[in-house]
Amino acid sequence: MESPKLVPIRAVPGLFISDRFGAYSAHNLKGHNIARVLSVLQPHKTWRPRNRLDAGAPVEADEGPDVAVASPEVKTVDIDDDPFVDILQYLEEACDWIEAGLNQGQDQEGHVAGNSLQPGVLVHCKQGISRSGAFVVAFLMRKFKLSYSAALTLARESRPEICPNSGFEKQLRVWEFCQYNVYLVDDDDDEEQEVTQRPRRREKPSYKAWIAERDNMLKRGEEDVNRARLSSLASMAARFGRRRQEDVADDQAKNPTEDDGERSAEQKKRQENWERVRKMEQDWNERLIRGHTYAGGGDAQDPKE
Repeated sequence: MESPKLVPIRAVPGLFISDRFGAYSAHNLKGHNIARVLSVLQPHKTWRPRNRLDAGAPVEADEGPDVAVASPEVKTVDIDDDPFVDILQYLEEACDWIEAGLNQGQDQEGHVAGNSLQPGVLVHCKQGISRSGAFVVAFLMRKFKLSYSAALTLARESRPEICPNSGFEKQLRVWEFCQYNVYLVDDDDDEEQEVTQRPRRREKPSYKAWIAERDNMLKRGEEDVNRARLSSLASMAARFGRRRQEDVADDQAKNPTEDDGERSAEQKKRQENWERVRKMEQDWNERLIRGHTYAGGGDAQDPKE
């Protein structure tokens, strides 16, 4: 099986998505001129991002071969792949940061000067499926003013495995309803602006409603919360199964007589990706059968994407 790659998002030149292994490859980062990396997971023990969206203080990068060679600017959104995690609070800043990275080195007309390469921005999580997929979809939604469904379809043209969990999906629909900004800016509070150097923000009604719904569920107790998590996990496993079947059927329809040795490089890559996903789906199904859930803990406990 080929080593993990960075997958370009075709609709946005310079934007890439990958799993964590692809992101930790200096060869990948240099080869695609990656200037910024948005890491949507807990900091990996061998790679500490420089900055965190959820904490103002900078975090120094550990010395390692990948970082020492590529040295991109890194931000991390320290979240779990949990349907109850609030991603809406991060989306605006993350999208701004991605956009700024893509615009580095461009002139006023949006062209890269001279023979310079397009600066690349990589969004990654553990498997490049749910968390990073949700942030890429959110970016596409805002950039092209798309619905959630349209942006998901657009993202899957580049990486069919993208599949935000049910909680992230619901939040991305709120993101759509709120016109890609879940906050209201209170311009009347001049005194607070002088102190904080920024206007006070308030959640839009739809965002507040989602928070209230989420909080009410969390108050119902561990059994109900875990049942909801299992439901989200089962839904994702089912969607993966359908996606894989559709992908295999499409390949067979296009090449009904070809064997594996005659398939195109792109089809082989897709087959390898789905094989990786199939193994992950088996793990999910085993967890469902055993009734195992997670409570936002570390990598050893949660099912992850």
